[in-house]
Amino acid sequence: MASTAASLSLPEALAALYATFSHQQLRKLPEACPCCITAAESWVLFTVPLADQTEAQLQRYAFKAMTTWGNAADFRYFLPRLLELSLRLDAAIEKETVFSKLELAGWTSWGPAEQAAVRQVLRAWWAHHIQQECFFEEELLGWLIRLTGSIQPLLQAWQPAETDWAFENLVRTVPVLSDLEQHIRTRNPEDASRHIAALRQWLGQQLPILEAGFFQEETRNEEFAQAISLAHTLVAVLPTTGTLL
Repeated sequence: MASTAASLSLPEALAALYATFSHQQLRKLPEACPCCITAAESWVLFTVPLADQTEAQLQRYAFKAMTTWGNAADFRYFLPRLLELSLRLDAAIEKETVFSKLELAGWTSWGPAEQAAVRQVLRAWWAHHIQQECFFEEELLGWLIRLTGSIQPLLQAWQPAETDWAFENLVRTVPVLSDLEQHIRTRNPEDASRHIAALRQWLGQQLPILEAGFFQEETRNEEFAQAISLAHTLVAVLPTTGTLL
């Protein structure tokens, strides 16, 4: 069965992103502040094929894009590779930098296909990240809500079982929930309460998973069992109104 937009893997979503943005071309050297950027640095970006650009070549551009290096049209050309590199585990290009540059480029005024391709990649990355990587970057959830428009698909992709990374991410996230919620407020000031209420409701639905995980780890990994117990206790008394903890 063919993949749908909602179920694309991260490699599939990235391939679709490249295809959607393939009409974007870098037709001349990106203009740059001569005090900050050398002609050689711009020449590399102009001559090396996009898919072959390395983190080392693009890291500085990502930080300076549209402020002292290039314009929004240049950024649209580089965006598929910037997202591909920044969404890797232990990426040198910071995700928040690329996300903020999306807004600086006025990406919500782009064509519907381009916007959809960006959101598709972000959701596919989140699904991969939360299920298969052993850490949770709480500051990024607020950005993802802002860029994709809703917390619901993000929560639907987070399906913890007692023995997977999604479960450990859940356990490790609950004690820093206040920080997570503050990031959501910062990036989504107009509708933060709605997203936070949905998050807390979802956390409440995970209580049976937390309980089952505790009994599974109780004799096998005492330290992790204690972390699970703490998470269960905190979620069990959590208000669901979206107000401050």
